[in-house]
Amino acid sequence: GNGRILLTPPLRQFAGLEKRSVLIGQGNKFELWDEQSWNKKCEEWFDEGGLDDQLPAELESLSL
Repeated sequence: GNGRILLTPPLRQFAGLEKRSVLIGQGNKFELWDEQSWNKKCEEWFDEGGLDDQLPAELESLSL
């Protein structure tokens, strides 16, 4: 009713979820990440890709 998803403590512990989480859409599924872990992983991906803060054209057309 409140638009919430209840995860059991073992699932939260397994996923490393703390107080703040990020819900990421991935095609026909979604992923739930701990906010700090997500931000760290995004930085790693951008550093590895050498994108220099430039997104591919297909990603620039997406909105949040």
